[in-house]
Amino acid sequence: MKPEILIISGWGPYRDKVEVDFTRLEERGLFLITGATGAGKTTLFDAITYALYGYMSGEMREKNSVRSDFAGADTATFVELLMRHGGKEYRIVRNPEYLRPKRRQSGSGEFTKEKENAVLYMPDGSVIQGSSEVNRKLQEILVLDYRQYKQISMIAQGEFAKLLVASPAEKTKIFREIFATAVYDRFAGILRGRSNELYKQVMEYRHRMEEDVHMLSSSETEDNEELSALLSAESYRYDKIIDCLGEAFSRHAEAFSQAKKAYIAVEKEITALMEEISLGEQINDMLIKLEKEQETIRILKESQREIDRKAQELKKARAAAGLNGEYIGSENEKKLLTSLLQKQQEEKKELENLTGKREKLSPLYDKKDKITTAYEDRNAYEEKKMLLREVVEQKEKKQAELYNLQKEYMEKEAAAEEQKEAYEAADKIYKRAAVGIAARLLKEGEPCPVCGSLDHPRIAEITENIPDEEKLKALRDNYQRANQSLMGIHGKASSCKGEVQGRLEQEENVKRQIKEISAALDGTEKDVLEVVDKMPYSEYEKTVVLYQRLQVQMEERAAALGKMEHEIILQRKRVKEAEDSFEEKHKAAGFPDLQSFKQSVRSSVQIELLENEINDYHRRLEASERLISHLKEETRGKKSGDMGILKEALKEKREERQSAISLQNKWNYRLQEVKKIKKSLQEKQERLQRLNREYGMVKDLDNMASGNNPKRLVFEQYVLAGYFEEILRAANIRLSRMTGGRFELSRAEEVSDGRTKDNLEMQVFDYYTGKSRSVKTLSGGEAFKASLSLALGMSDVVQSYSGGIRVETLFIDEGFGSLDAQSLEQACQTLMSLVEKDRLIGIISHVPELAEKIEKQIVVTKTNVGSSIKVVV
Repeated sequence: MKPEILIISGWGPYRDKVEVDFTRLEERGLFLITGATGAGKTTLFDAITYALYGYMSGEMREKNSVRSDFAGADTATFVELLMRHGGKEYRIVRNPEYLRPKRRQSGSGEFTKEKENAVLYMPDGSVIQGSSEVNRKLQEILVLDYRQYKQISMIAQGEFAKLLVASPAEKTKIFREIFATAVYDRFAGILRGRSNELYKQVMEYRHRMEEDVHMLSSSETEDNEELSALLSAESYRYDKIIDCLGEAFSRHAEAFSQAKKAYIAVEKEITALMEEISLGEQINDMLIKLEKEQETIRILKESQREIDRKAQELKKARAAAGLNGEYIGSENEKKLLTSLLQKQQEEKKELENLTGKREKLSPLYDKKDKITTAYEDRNAYEEKKMLLREVVEQKEKKQAELYNLQKEYMEKEAAAEEQKEAYEAADKIYKRAAVGIAARLLKEGEPCPVCGSLDHPRIAEITENIPDEEKLKALRDNYQRANQSLMGIHGKASSCKGEVQGRLEQEENVKRQIKEISAALDGTEKDVLEVVDKMPYSEYEKTVVLYQRLQVQMEERAAALGKMEHEIILQRKRVKEAEDSFEEKHKAAGFPDLQSFKQSVRSSVQIELLENEINDYHRRLEASERLISHLKEETRGKKSGDMGILKEALKEKREERQSAISLQNKWNYRLQEVKKIKKSLQEKQERLQRLNREYGMVKDLDNMASGNNPKRLVFEQYVLAGYFEEILRAANIRLSRMTGGRFELSRAEEVSDGRTKDNLEMQVFDYYTGKSRSVKTLSGGEAFKASLSLALGMSDVVQSYSGGIRVETLFIDEGFGSLDAQSLEQACQTLMSLVEKDRLIGIISHVPELAEKIEKQIVVTKTNVGSSIKVVV
């Protein structure tokens, strides 16, 4: 990516829109970004980074705090970048979220928020909008993410000076972030965790096998001498134990088979006895049941008369049930008439109540429009009075601020005059003494440096208290700083005076509006004002709504009463018709009067109970007669017998069966116990053998990756050491040029601290002494050269590991102030060697010597109203 045009507006120290044309700097490739501290040099790289990724380059910079304090309300804050990438041109316009004063203010201190947005104009003419969509597309175009771009394109010398002397642990953190090697550390952790997990599983299976052996019953070990000897050994031989359990299983299976045969034989004898006893008991039960049923028949026949009476009652109830619907309908018509008459009285009473409420509210409703206008005037009056207080308060505050600024200006003006007089007096003394200073250089027989004469008849004397150049420069700097501070206060005072005038005009305008509203209120009727004074407007609105609601309700009630009167007349007619119809029907059904009908009425439940009782009687009678006939047929020729002898024999056989079951269970338990433990031991032994093989392999890998190896290198450190040595090789190419071949960086092979497994310590070989020493012994200038070389080497390596991506623009931020003239020349030559076709290298620095060596420059000028930019070619 190569920038062509960068436009910055209302951003940081830049008050208005500024433009940087990078195409003018392409011819030689190397250019300088120069200016005073805080002028906004690094802001150019911040703006490019933000345009591409929506992030700032510095750790202390936040994208939501970049709006210029100098920018006016009409100045937007945004960055626009025209760039060339892959032979195609792209344009990005992006702005952060920020607050700015509203262009039209209804009051003081009002702001509006501009939302963050981004727009990308593609080479084919298409447009992509939205921060997320633009970020995704630019990531796809540039391939590099924000972190990689910053590492490759921006070399901040302070950061790489720290890297030069950082501890191995700190270097590990830095390189882990750059080369994303944390995955190797996580891989070593996974191996360690897997090794520990497998070890736990091995020990767990050993404990389980011991538990299986301990589960063998004491009877099993007492009866088996071989097994008892195996379990008494110091360590168990599970293969022998499994074989021994297999032999025991065969013996127990034979014993269990014999016990099972004995149990089956006695079970057959018990079944035969139980069948004989069951048959005898059935005959005895049937004879007893026959006697009970004959008694039941006798009792049922005695209740025949009561059943006939209930049958007659059921007949009348059914006749009454046929007329019950007609009777209920007649009664319901009467109830409905009564309900309508009662509701009519309630509606009349409610209509009278609504009429009274409406009459009370009529005075307030009739002057509705005048009262509403009075409320609006009163609210406007109060709002304007409040606004007037705010305007007066702001005016007085600004007047006080203006007074303080004027006072401060007078004081600083006096101080500046004193600084000026001191500087001019010292300068006059210094100039007058120039001849005396030159006299110090005269030597007898040598030409005068001023006139060239060899004779020096009278040498000028040097007066006392002559200021030197350093003191004179300090006095001049003091005067310039005082004058610059004075100009800043003058600007603030001018701005404050304008604001005071604006507040005075606003105060007069509000007072005029208050007077107009007050005149309107004075002309309002007295009774209208009384309403406004007594109740809030929200309560008056409720009163108006209530009056309208009452009017609607009265109309609805009157209409309902009319309909109800007509309904009552019709209901009276329905009642008469229903009464006549029922009287005719109940007489025809055999009920001479209403009283006889009501006496015969039964509920559906009562009718059902009568029916069930009668039907149940006949069913029971019929069932008893059939059962007696069946029992007589089954017991014909049979007598009851004594089952005691057979049951005593059955008891003895059951005791014999219980003994057979106990013996069978004993051998079955021992058989299943041996079978279960043998199978469990076999399965666990096979699993343990597999776990031991896997644990051995994983443990060896864990030892290698965790640093338990001859070189004491963990896996991640081994990978980082490879990256580190590549960086040092690339760095030494530049360091050799800048130091005349004197220094060479290398990685220390031996670890200084035997307790750690870091191996990223750095040393420098000095070809003048032929010895290696710590990088911490380098002087300030030497350390800068090493830092710059390390930074450039890092940039090369990161590029090579980013898919071979070539960065066409590189920025180097500060750090040249510690170099002497020779070192500065060597550094510039090294940087010039980086310049290739279609590649730009920008140096961000305020060192004056660089301005003499680098022709192409972006000059950032700082003033008290914001910074400006000028491209010098």
